[in-house]
Amino acid sequence: MTTHPTVETFCLHVELLDSDPPIWRQVCLQSDASLEALHRVLSAAMGWSGESDYVIKGQGQVLKSGEERTLATLLSEPGDRLIYTYAPAQGWLHKVTLESIGAAQDSVPRCTAGEYQCPPEFCQGVWDYVDLLDRLSDSGDPDEVDALWQKVGYDFDPEYFDLTAANQRLQDL
Repeated sequence: MTTHPTVETFCLHVELLDSDPPIWRQVCLQSDASLEALHRVLSAAMGWSGESDYVIKGQGQVLKSGEERTLATLLSEPGDRLIYTYAPAQGWLHKVTLESIGAAQDSVPRCTAGEYQCPPEFCQGVWDYVDLLDRLSDSGDPDEVDALWQKVGYDFDPEYFDLTAANQRLQDL
């Protein structure tokens, strides 16, 4: 008789490394999620389009898209961590920490908390994002500042995190 592993709900803390203040999300998903599903959930919760490549590092291994692994093979107890790199050429590194394990739920994936808006994808990493924020608040060349606001959108607020929008992106997966 073959036994199947129990599917549980994993709640993860996802933090964009080197962001100050920290840009983070708390997401819950099924423990049997594939690496591809994990990528889609993490990118949607953070606010990335999900169209870029990704790399996951866990248990001393570098895992790339297409590998037949599940989240439960990488994380097994609270405190376990992995590194998720979205758009490796740009260096969007995320530390993913298993916060809790619970009974399987129908309402996953879902985002339960977070802080700060995800940087625009056109930025070349955290330092370019910091430079963008500095330039947006600069009163120097008004045409340059206006062009930057047009690029990010006039409603862009780096301090605002929209939980409802994050969960809508997850529902749309």
